[in-house]
Amino acid sequence: MLYRAKSGHTGEVITPWHGAAGPDGPVPQLFGRDASVARVVDTATSPDAASLILVTGPNGIGRSAVLTAVRDELAARGLTTLTLRVARNEHGRPYSVAARLSAELAVLNRNGAPGRTARAAAPAPRPDAGRQLAAELRAAVTACDKLVVLIDDAQWTDPGSRAVLLPVLRTPAGGRVTFVCALRPSPADPEADRVALDRLRAAGVAEVVTLRPLRESEVRALVARQLQAKPSSSLLSTLRRECRGRPAAVLAAVAGYRRSGALCVFDRHAYLTSPERPPSLPAGLPPVEDLRQLGGRVWPVAKAVAVLHPLGPAATGLIAEAVEADEDTVREALAELCAEGVLRQGPEPGRWRFRVPLLASGLTTRLGPYERRRLAQLAVTAIWAGDATADGRYLAEQLVTAGPFVDSRRASGELLAAGSAAMLEDGYFAERWLRAAIGLITEPERRAQALLAHAAACCIHLRHADALDSAWTVLSEHAGLVTPEALLEMEMIYVVSLGGTFDRAALTEICDGGWRSLPGGEGHRILTRAVALCHLDRWREAYEHLAAQRDVWSRDNDTVAALGLLFSDCIAAFLGRPESFYRAVATPYRWPLWTQASRHRFEHLSQLARTLMAFGELDRAERMLAAHELPSGYRPVPDRVVADSQSGRWDPALDLARLGLATGLSVGDLPTHTQLCRETSVILGARGQLARAREVIERARTVQPVMLHLLAVPEWCLDQALGATERSERVIADALALAVERGLIVGTEELWLMQAVSELAAGDQTAAQRCVDEVSRVAGLLGTGRARMCHLLARAVVHRDHAAADEAVRLVRRRAQPLEQADTMSMVVRHGLADPSLLHEAYALYGDLDALLRRAQLRPLMREHKLTMERQSLTTAENERLLATLVAEGLTNRELAVVLGGSEKSVESRLGRLFKRTGYRSRVELASAMLTGEYPG
Repeated sequence: MLYRAKSGHTGEVITPWHGAAGPDGPVPQLFGRDASVARVVDTATSPDAASLILVTGPNGIGRSAVLTAVRDELAARGLTTLTLRVARNEHGRPYSVAARLSAELAVLNRNGAPGRTARAAAPAPRPDAGRQLAAELRAAVTACDKLVVLIDDAQWTDPGSRAVLLPVLRTPAGGRVTFVCALRPSPADPEADRVALDRLRAAGVAEVVTLRPLRESEVRALVARQLQAKPSSSLLSTLRRECRGRPAAVLAAVAGYRRSGALCVFDRHAYLTSPERPPSLPAGLPPVEDLRQLGGRVWPVAKAVAVLHPLGPAATGLIAEAVEADEDTVREALAELCAEGVLRQGPEPGRWRFRVPLLASGLTTRLGPYERRRLAQLAVTAIWAGDATADGRYLAEQLVTAGPFVDSRRASGELLAAGSAAMLEDGYFAERWLRAAIGLITEPERRAQALLAHAAACCIHLRHADALDSAWTVLSEHAGLVTPEALLEMEMIYVVSLGGTFDRAALTEICDGGWRSLPGGEGHRILTRAVALCHLDRWREAYEHLAAQRDVWSRDNDTVAALGLLFSDCIAAFLGRPESFYRAVATPYRWPLWTQASRHRFEHLSQLARTLMAFGELDRAERMLAAHELPSGYRPVPDRVVADSQSGRWDPALDLARLGLATGLSVGDLPTHTQLCRETSVILGARGQLARAREVIERARTVQPVMLHLLAVPEWCLDQALGATERSERVIADALALAVERGLIVGTEELWLMQAVSELAAGDQTAAQRCVDEVSRVAGLLGTGRARMCHLLARAVVHRDHAAADEAVRLVRRRAQPLEQADTMSMVVRHGLADPSLLHEAYALYGDLDALLRRAQLRPLMREHKLTMERQSLTTAENERLLATLVAEGLTNRELAVVLGGSEKSVESRLGRLFKRTGYRSRVELASAMLTGEYPG
């Protein structure tokens, strides 16, 4: 939970990592420490208050923040407080802390308030110094009214001061002064200190409050408040792994990911572009600076172990070599790092681990270029010699860092192999390793091969700018060094990457004549122009170009013929000629490149599945993939979004869609971006997030604008919800006109169905019948389940055909796409063509999808048919959540009235009740609560 500070509390989190957030954002309030703060305050203010309260925990856990919150809460209750912070260097200055405290108490007793800082030097060492200070402290404490002394970083208190303070702390509970000390315990603490504390606790004059790591829900709230965006599950997982629940580390990591560009925000949700990419941490990170100040061998050993600890028992000897010391000296330094709470040993002897893995990243930022490469060189050499073992990822990363410090030929070969192996599974590392291999290779032929692999990996993972760079390098500098098949692949990647980087001018130049001067044979150039035409949404031209030149490309090499066949089949299907495409789906193994490189089979199956899903044929796509198995568990983000959305897995679909839109992973193979935006806007609209749905539709129009008629259905739903009936009708008419202009049939079956319903509502039976005829024509051309469903519904509604309505319901149940099922059932009941009891099933399906708006739109129809619904309290809570969602979307009261089917006055009343129940005072507060997840619904 969030600790809501009382008067005067700034919310500043003061921890050993403080400042890590830097200028990237405000430091949030204290999270997850309500119970700890309350316990300390209640203990300190009770009549029998303990003399000593210790707030303990490791670095970055929030001890200082809790101390600050306690101070402010005590001040709000009118109690006098005195605060001291102990510096590390005071540990070696006898009586330093006791002298400072004595001076502060003297000022307090003299002035009545801790209004100025007392200056007190530690007394000169003499036999009676301790006795004198003890007497002064006893007198000062006796003279105090009720006082709470807060001491931060008490672990640095010198032994003399501890001895002087111990008698004061033995005062019976309920005394005039209570000490609240923030302390980091250490395995190296003297046994005498632990014994003394145990005795104080046994006597009832001491309490210990141990701060635990933040739970995931608390980390989520902390990050949401910091970013004003909900963190994704992958971001939370990464923060849990790297930060171990320490709030200061979480803030430092978030700032570091933002600084490196790895953290992206879209639609008020935060994502990491690659969870494996380390954050960019500042060189002056406080816990790193603390280690630097330890001096001696500890600092260089700390930096070296940050790099070498994954090598296990071999690390100690390598660290010794790196810092030019013997192994015993290194072990002593490692033991000191353990005492500092930085490292822990295990799980087997000789292996070291960072308690907070993020600190290892922080330490590596302090390595100079030579240090960094030297440590990597030591690691690589040891692994190559068999003196150390590590996983392949660690070795590849050290090869990247070592660069020319190790054998370049061997290093580049291993990086090329590792990058190629990771091509389908891990885009971040594949791109990184292959790019490093390119930098190490001097032979033109090997360099060309590395560029080929790099371009392919980047294209697969939709990293278009990098793919474009490598593909163009091959085409412009190494065209004569690669096979014709590889050259064609580079031309395809080049065109796809131009589309992915929105360079329409370059695509147009290729289509208008530039294709004739491309390297390779005539078949290469024909296919390249066809793909460029598709990226410009010129589908009919692309099909006609391929058809006219079929004799040329089909007789070229296997790669040209295979890709030409795939492109021709998919484009023809979009234009309403799917026969050849369906044969390819039935027998994908007959494709000429099927038995060649796994990435070719991956791309072939992916494109076939992608095209099937564009027609709503999710079941056929999944059957094909199950029968023939993708050679990798990886699927592009847009494909996963469409599959999850159509199958009713809306939460993961929406999470992936936001990730794709935030990171640019939605743009690539056609028409994935448009399909992703369509599915995303459908989900958002059905859940009442109307403004966000509109934003996604507008984004699709400006980023890779192809097949835009596919967006008409969700846009029609938005306009209908807001009462813009005329505009919604224009949306459908314009979409049909655009599809006709492009020669596209895909997706028009839904548009003709909606047009038929609209014409019938307007009383134009003739126009409605024309629409039924068009749906029938499209269904005949495509032969898909969705087209047949639309034809059945059009016949049912326009002809009052109950048999067609029944068949439509049976069909959507077989297709098992929840939204399609619920919409179909709602439509046939709304038009009086089926038993109203179907609405129960539709209502439940909408509920499973959390489609708040669709549920609200269905309730009046259910009441009209006198159908029972869930308990009124549940309906009220759901209506309030929908209202809060719509308010967060920025709708006016007039728009709210239209969407909710009431009057503006009723909306005002509902808002008033909502604000009263939740305690929020404004739309802004309510919207913020919806964002951070604090809304009680």
